[in-house]
Amino acid sequence: MYKLVVIDLDNTLLNNEHKISERNREIVQKIRNKGIEVIIATGRMYISAKPFLKDLALKNSAIVYNGAMVKDVETDNTIYHKPINKEHAKKIIKDVKAEGLHINLYQNDKLYVDKDNQYTKRYEEISGIKAEKVEDLSELEIVDPTKLLIIEDDPKLHLYYQNYLDQKYGDIISVTESKSYFIEIGAKGVNKGKTLQKLIKEKDIDKDEIIAIGDSYNDIEMLKYAGTGIAMENAPEEIKKNADLIAPHNEDDGVAVILEKLIMN
Repeated sequence: MYKLVVIDLDNTLLNNEHKISERNREIVQKIRNKGIEVIIATGRMYISAKPFLKDLALKNSAIVYNGAMVKDVETDNTIYHKPINKEHAKKIIKDVKAEGLHINLYQNDKLYVDKDNQYTKRYEEISGIKAEKVEDLSELEIVDPTKLLIIEDDPKLHLYYQNYLDQKYGDIISVTESKSYFIEIGAKGVNKGKTLQKLIKEKDIDKDEIIAIGDSYNDIEMLKYAGTGIAMENAPEEIKKNADLIAPHNEDDGVAVILEKLIMN
């Protein structure tokens, strides 16, 4: 018997237009009506995820920033936060800027950039959030930021810089990706799986009673931790290898299809 379903947003619950289909919305309501809790776990900022949480009428916890933060949806209070040390963040920002890469900085649930370019515009379009433009991110007076994110389209450069960051700063940060052009940087040890594990300690739920659904590298730990880990058909092969089941494509209401099969039947 399942007690909890944890679902990623982009390319999982959301279609390619970044919307929740009627069928996916209905399945979330149906399984909640059966007494099964639904939690969203996303790499997005909380403010970016909130419209979808409202659309689904969720009022419990939400895992955001790849697990670096948990928010109480009803009150907007922060339940858990593991940010990057600001001195570490400054060092990484200077390093990345010296390489000419585009980088986003997230603190206090706000997005900061120092380049108004095609990457900024694309990110704003995906997230629905307007970036706050500053002169120089490396000179910005920052608190410990929740996340950093590099945008790099070239697959070879993307892989190169992801490995570079992992090798140079792997003892102080975690590096992952949610899209093929996002390099996501969090505090050491931050991932959706570990944060999910922390969350269920407060609940009477065993990991075998959890379904987790995702599509990318930032979902791997969550899929492996849950009793039933489900990868989307549109996920890379490596993600599918770490899953127990494969759901249909996100454009084909894959979340609804698999949950109807596992829970409603």
